[in-house]
Order: sequence, then C-alpha cells, then structure tokens
Amino acid sequence: MNFETLSLREEKGVLYIKLNRPEKRNAITPQMLDELDRCITEVATADSIGAVVLSGEGKAFCAGMDLSELGTVAGDGNQDFRRNLRKLQRAFSEIEYLEKAVVAAIHGYAIGGGFEMVLACDLRIASQEATLTIPEVRLGVIPDLGGNQRLPRIVGVGRAKELILTGKTISALDAERIGLVNKVVPLEDLQNTARAWAEEIISNGPLAVGLAKRNIDTSFGRSISEGLEAAGITQSLLIPSHDFQEGVRARTEKRKASFKKK
Repeated sequence: MNFETLSLREEKGVLYIKLNRPEKRNAITPQMLDELDRCITEVATADSIGAVVLSGEGKAFCAGMDLSELGTVAGDGNQDFRRNLRKLQRAFSEIEYLEKAVVAAIHGYAIGGGFEMVLACDLRIASQEATLTIPEVRLGVIPDLGGNQRLPRIVGVGRAKELILTGKTISALDAERIGLVNKVVPLEDLQNTARAWAEEIISNGPLAVGLAKRNIDTSFGRSISEGLEAAGITQSLLIPSHDFQEGVRARTEKRKASFKKK
C-alpha cells in the first residue's frame, strides 16, 4: 500500500498509519480521506494485520480540514456537497466498522476533523501536552464527519454539547477525566504505549476482538434485552470456533494461546 498523504509501517502484526502532511500540520484533504478509506478497506482483509495505530507526522496529530479544499467539497450546490460529504464520512466509518482495534496516538493537537477522526478510533492515548477541540460552530457550521454522533456516545450528551456548542479547547488531562481519551502519557512514551496496547490486543482471539468491538458499537441505542440478544448471536459464532477451543486448551495447559489469523 503506497499513499501520498499517509505513511505506513507494519511490524509484528500491527499497522502503523501516520497522517503525512506535516508541513500543513496534517490538515485533512479529500485525497487524505480517500486514501485512509482505501487503506482501512485493505486492512480489513489483511490476515497479517491484527490492529492499527493511527498518529500524525510532525508537530501535531491533525489541524482539521484544509480550508483551501472546501471549494472542492462544496461542489456546485447542496446535492453536490452532500454527495461529496458522504465520501469523506466513509473513511471514518470504515475505521469504526473495521473488525480490528484502532488505537489513536494523539500529540500536539487534534482540531475539528482531526478530533472527529480520533472519535472513530476504539482507543485514544494522548501525550501530556496535547489539546483537543471541535470548533466548527465558530465557523458557523456543525461537525459533519461524525462528531455530533460519536462524541455523545463517548462522553455523554451533556459533555458533548459543552464541547461542541462552545468550541472550547480541552487539555489531554481534562479529556482523560471525562473519558474522551483512555490514557495520558509523556510525549516520549506515546508511541511505545500505543504499540504496547496494540500488541496486547492482538495477543487475544482475533475473531473475539473484532466481534466484541462490533457488538459494543451496535448495542448503542438498543434496549438491554436487544443488546443481550445480539451478544448471544455473536457468541454462538465464537463458541464453535478454533479460537475458543484454543483459548480453553491454553488455559488448561497453562500456556499462551496460539490463535489463527482470520
């Protein structure tokens, strides 16, 4: 996989994706989202990859949408805009739907579309100096890449409205306090922490990890009884699998399980 706006490195079953426009603080363009969409789509069927770490080159994770590209997105009218926006939204949806864990490693700042990108990830680790903001209302628009939908599910409706309606900047430590990020670490430890988390995840049953992620995500908005029914259906697929049999044998034999690649 070769892309102009992303740099990739695969190591020990983990794919490290870096947004690669450091001269523009990794500002998002339609090309970047198209390449991210295609990259994640390929990862979905790559047996050698069990997890993804997403980060940014240079001084920041992502400065949000590149405003010089807005004319391209707007097109010739409302229908053009909505059609183009759906294409941009698809990249973040592919991250969310991927049946492999995606860990965001955030440094510097994640602004607007960059903020929305990390919301689509499963786990978020931030460096101590990192800041996050979703300031679209200050430009007279709303978050349209999933912020209005995903942020309330992560931090609750009240906190989401506070961040979205004020457009204020939040520190990494405050983001950890409200559950927006999972962990805050010194900048020098950021990549190693993300790597350790990804490697811990891929040591588990890949089918179980992927389906647990999807069951959690799809249970939002359902009643408890509907969620339990969905969990039962998912579990019925896992019980007869090699992964479960190997996991039980390994526990009985007091050894590390050896799971098959999907």
